Amino acid sequence: MITTDQIRGPARRARLGQVTAFRARRRGRLDAPGLRPLLPALPEPGPLRDLPEIVTPFVMEARAGTLRAVGQLRSRLLRNERRAIIRIQAESVRVVTQYDVRAEPSPAALARYGEMVGAWRADAEVCRARAVSLTHEANQRLTCYWDAVWLTVQAARAEERRRATEPRRARQRRRHPPGARTPEATGEPAWAEPDAPSYPPFTARPAHWLPGRVTLDATWDDVDAWLLTGGTPAQAPSVHARTPAVARALEILDTQPRRGGPGVPAGDRPRSTAGQGRRAR
Repeated sequence: MITTDQIRGPARRARLGQVTAFRARRRGRLDAPGLRPLLPALPEPGPLRDLPEIVTPFVMEARAGTLRAVGQLRSRLLRNERRAIIRIQAESVRVVTQYDVRAEPSPAALARYGEMVGAWRADAEVCRARAVSLTHEANQRLTCYWDAVWLTVQAARAEERRRATEPRRARQRRRHPPGARTPEATGEPAWAEPDAPSYPPFTARPAHWLPGRVTLDATWDDVDAWLLTGGTPAQAPSVHARTPAVARALEILDTQPRRGGPGVPAGDRPRSTAGQGRRAR
């Protein structure tokens, strides 16, 4: 179980530890017999088909622990930055009033607002990067688990196929003892040479198939929406609903035109003529 104090450790690790990977593979080998009916044999040749989603206790444990840790990261960010969020909401009202109600643009006020929003977005992106690292760690654990399940099932199927073909080979050997055969006459290899395996070799687990894959939800794609909803999924607004001040202020901040117009290159912009008369003197 991942607790709050253990979040920073997994977020800093670049790969799984040996103990964690060993436990995941061991759990996969133990669960493989029960999962064998759910793993159909892949067609050869031909494209790999999509295999069904399988939920096991290990998968649920990995998903629940990771999603809980991700939620704790977001709640910790909102708790630590609650004063900054309050200031952003208050400043949003001032920006909207200045630009929409009074129709008097104030670059200084917008610059202060942009500084606060920039600090918030930087902290939110750091939180999102840590959440992504947690999902990567969980997917690495699931990869070790399903690799062990897949290889164990493939080994069991290959062993059954070998045992099914072994009696037929034994009867052939009794009918044709090694001493009565002449490799030169028959053109067949001597019995001392090993027979080629009659069962197909192991097939690796399809890379696209990872039941229980952990991903971040859609709320992590728009961290600015946390200023309004606190990280919960936003509901569709009604037709008569008003635009929140925070959303309108962010729109004003992000849609400011560049100096000289959006289509004028930096080298073709007109220079200031304030000091031309002074230089002419």
